[in-house]
Parts: sequence; structure tokens; C-alpha cells
Amino acid sequence: MSQQLFENLESISNDLNFSNIFEKMMLELYPKVKELNSQIALDLGFLFIYRHLEDDDEKYDLLDFWREKSTHKIVQLPMGEFHYRPYIDFIYLDKIMNGLFIETVLEQMSKFQNLSFYESCAILFDLERYYVVPLSEMDVRIIKTIRDLIDTQQYYTNELLSKKLQVRSNYISRRIGYLRNNAYFRVTGTVNFPRIGLNLYIILIESTPEFQESIPQYFSSPYTRTIRRCPNQRFDYIVSLTIPKIHEKKLFEYLVKLSDSNKIRSFYCDEVKTISNNLNFTYYTYSKRPSVLSANKPGFFIDWFKERILSLTESSDDSTKAFHRFSFEGNPVKFSERDLKVMTLFRRDLDSSVRTISKRLSLSWDDTNFHIEKIKELMFPMILLYYMGLNQSAILFFEKISKENLNSIEKIILRMPQTFSYTFRNGGAIITVDLMNGAHRLNDLVCETLPTIKNTQFSLASKTSGIFRPIPYKFYKENKWVFPDNFFLFNEIE
Repeated sequence: MSQQLFENLESISNDLNFSNIFEKMMLELYPKVKELNSQIALDLGFLFIYRHLEDDDEKYDLLDFWREKSTHKIVQLPMGEFHYRPYIDFIYLDKIMNGLFIETVLEQMSKFQNLSFYESCAILFDLERYYVVPLSEMDVRIIKTIRDLIDTQQYYTNELLSKKLQVRSNYISRRIGYLRNNAYFRVTGTVNFPRIGLNLYIILIESTPEFQESIPQYFSSPYTRTIRRCPNQRFDYIVSLTIPKIHEKKLFEYLVKLSDSNKIRSFYCDEVKTISNNLNFTYYTYSKRPSVLSANKPGFFIDWFKERILSLTESSDDSTKAFHRFSFEGNPVKFSERDLKVMTLFRRDLDSSVRTISKRLSLSWDDTNFHIEKIKELMFPMILLYYMGLNQSAILFFEKISKENLNSIEKIILRMPQTFSYTFRNGGAIITVDLMNGAHRLNDLVCETLPTIKNTQFSLASKTSGIFRPIPYKFYKENKWVFPDNFFLFNEIE
């Protein structure tokens, strides 16, 4: 069966001009995976090809095709619900494991014979939940110090960190290299979209049962930033996208068409005005974890009873200082398509080398530096913790909420590991909290601490990919965004 699937993959590789990579895969990978479950073998083959692609557009083409051929499956395991989404999670975990995901999977699965898909998912579940990059106390101090410097708009260097933390600069360099190589954290650039003529919108969708699985295809567009699934919730999809303000009316018309054609039951759509984020290492501990794979590795553990007590009492913590806040505002500036290309690469990692970007875009070092300095003022620096066992996302949605109530909620969740708070133009807000476990208990915590807050919608969402989509610079011509007439017809509505 694996042989037949890999032959199908060969035709795909030819269509997408990956034939040379396919030949390499058949020599190096196929002999190792041919005895595995056919679906797992195929998805490891897709990951092998993805690893060897350098062009972002080719990666997105493959990702779209991979998603189509290996659809999202929910597998009920004794230890919990497992979302099998290899087109996202395999790539995600491969980054975390420093490009060793295939090797790690083979090491675990080779201990058994004739594994079923269900049994294979149990092994993947264990890998996903408990593969945590070990983190030292000094690593935590380094991340905290970098964030403090970013908050005060200072650029950090190894020498500056060395002075503040009173350790050798070569040690700082080694630890930062370790964190970066393990995809543990990145200093990324959140684009101030209005400055480049775009606006950020978030859409909440309640789909109809018969079209629940097909909703993503209606938003398969270069302008879509993320699509998050929230199984068994009222709003079961959250979509974010960036478009020029003049197309806002078309966006609403498109959503109404989806509703009139019975693809969705209801939706909420609004423009994002501010974003805030907070990191906290209060719950970082070296307690043992319940897994053979990582019994001695650290992670986040939340004592929910203690957290309730702390949140119900007066606290001196000031959320206005803890949360790093950005406003999406400002007049558009003049820039070129090349500026946008540099921004697409640079915003993923503000520590990217000039050499890497110049090589990718065939620019001189001087030209690359010129474009980087030009676009820096159009982005907000932000630290993202891609993975530290934070495998659950809790989402709190308020169609209307006062600034005072929003600040109160932020104060309650101040000690959670990683939090993002979005405010909307018409007075609503979304708060997402990344947790290792017990995300469902966050709702109880908020309700008990602030019982006066009404109309809260609470959701548990599947993880996001951590993959950055490029700014759609292909549609920027002669200092303006030019979109086709059927721009919002992401897919024809039948």
C-alpha cells in the first residue's frame, strides 16, 4: 500500500516540479517507512519533500496539496482527543526537533510491528504532548531580559545581555543559538498593517454541519493569515485576513453570500485595532512529567486551586505594564514591492542575517540593509514562544466589553504562560491563552473571579501552525494594491 501511495506522490512531484527531490526521497526515506501504516508513511514522505524546498511559494503549493490529500482527522485515544493534521503539525514538530521529527517517529515506531493508524496516532500523541525542549533558569532570564529591552525599544546584543545578566557573552551566544535552533522562540515582527495600506480583520464563523469540514476552502487565499479550528464550539472557525480598507464592504457581502447559501449559520467580523501580548514564567518548574519520553524535562504546571485564590485576592501586579501593546494605526507610507519582499522574510525573525536575505532576493548587502532599515519602523517586535508544551489554546470572545473589564480580565490571567489580547473597532475583544493543560479550567477561573462579566463565549481551539504567510506583494503594483475583480470569491459558492 505504501508503494502505491508513493507512486501517487511521484506524479504529484512531477506536476509541482519536485521530481529530483522525489528520487532522493525514494532512496533515503522509502526503505525506512515502507513497513509503516500507509497514511503515516505518505505524510512522512510529504514532510521529506517540504524539508528540501527552499522557495516559499513552492512550500505553500505543497502545503495546500498536502492538506487536500491528508485531511484533518480527530482520533479519540484513551489519553485524550488527538487532532491528526500532519500538514501543519509535522512541519511544526520538525522545527521543534531541529529537523529530526522523521527520525524520532521512526525510532519510536520501529519498536513495534504492524501498527494500525490508531496505534500510530497514540505514539504521535505522546511525541506531540511531551516533546518539550529543556529550558534552563538562565534561558528564562535571557528571554525575560530580551523582552524588557524590546518593551523599551532597545535593540539587544550579546554584549548588552552579558552585562545585564553578568555572564560571558559567548555563553549568551551559545544559549540563544540553542533556543533558536530548537525553534523555541523567535523575535518576530508584527506588521503595522495600516502603514502599508492593509487592515487586519478577524472573522468568527459558525458553520453548518454539512459544510463544517469544507469551510477552509472558502478562505483559501493569499490574504488569509490564519484559519483556526475550534471543534464542538459555537464559533467553530476563527479566520484572520488582511485587505485594503476599501474592500471591507466586499468582505461582508462575501460572508453574507456564504450565509445565504447555507454554508455558515452565523458570523462575526470586525477590524483589529490593538494587539497585546504577555509572557510569564511563573509556572515554569522542573517537576517530572508523566511520560517515558521526557520524564525529566521541564514544563508548565498550573495549580488551578492556588490560581483561584490568588486571582480572588487583591494583587499588586499591574497588567498595563505586563502586557506589551501595539496599535494598528498610522498613515500609509510609500514603499516598493521589494520592500514588501524583504519584510516578508525579515518579519519572521528579526535576527535574520543580512547575508541570508540578500541571497534569497539576489540583493547586495547594502541594498538589503537599506530595505531593512526602511521597514523596521513599520513593524512591532514581539517574542513568540513557539513550543514549550503549550499544546492547548483557550479563547475568550466578547462581542462588547469595556476597557475596564478587559483590563480586569488581563489582570486575572497575568500569570498564564503566553497570552494575546485583540481589541476590535466596534468594542469587542478576543483573548487567547496558550496552556499546557487544563485550558478548560480557565473559563471557571474567569467566571468565579469576575462573575459580573456577561456574554463571554469560551472556546478550546486546535493549535496554530506557527507558519508565516507572506505579505501578498504580488498584488502591489505602482504604489497601490491591485486585486482581481473576484478577489473575495476565494472559492465559487455553488
